[in-house]
Amino acid sequence: MAQSLDVRARVLLAMLMVLATVGGTAMAQSVEFRHWHGVTATTRQPEQVIAGTMAEWRGLWSRVGLPAPDMFEQGRMRAVGIFLGRRAGEGYTVNILSTSRRRDRIVVVFEERMPPDVMLAQRMASRPVASGPALGTANPGGMAGFAAPGTSATTSSPPPPANRPTGQPTSPWSIILVHRGDLPVTVEQRLFR
Repeated sequence: MAQSLDVRARVLLAMLMVLATVGGTAMAQSVEFRHWHGVTATTRQPEQVIAGTMAEWRGLWSRVGLPAPDMFEQGRMRAVGIFLGRRAGEGYTVNILSTSRRRDRIVVVFEERMPPDVMLAQRMASRPVASGPALGTANPGGMAGFAAPGTSATTSSPPPPANRPTGQPTSPWSIILVHRGDLPVTVEQRLFR
């Protein structure tokens, strides 16, 4: 009976180890972090900067035009600065989706958030729109909703975003202070779908 339990325990442990690995990569573990953000960085170029020293920490904050908070512990923390660069108006931000440990590194995942009308226009631009006869109408020599043989199908462009005041140009940014200094940091940008 004891041997049967030992075998079951080993099988259960093996199953748990398999569940902890998905597609050959270890599941992500959430990592503690602190986050600051704004829309008026002094740097106008898009960049992602990793800081591991006190000088680099201060350098991140100089890109924002603010003094660095006195909380960075060299060797025990890492920081990531995400700067989107100059944007035409208001409504752009850096949205941090996750900060997690994946195997032997910390991964910070972010997305750029845009004004709703700009996001809608970009989503519409990424979808093909068929033109031609409407579904169910006669289309000699072809099928309903498709271009007739010998003609070319075209796509129509989405309407441009509504004319709204753009306001002052912005330069959105985020700084993330990760409470782990023992692992390298990677930054990933997720594009909206």
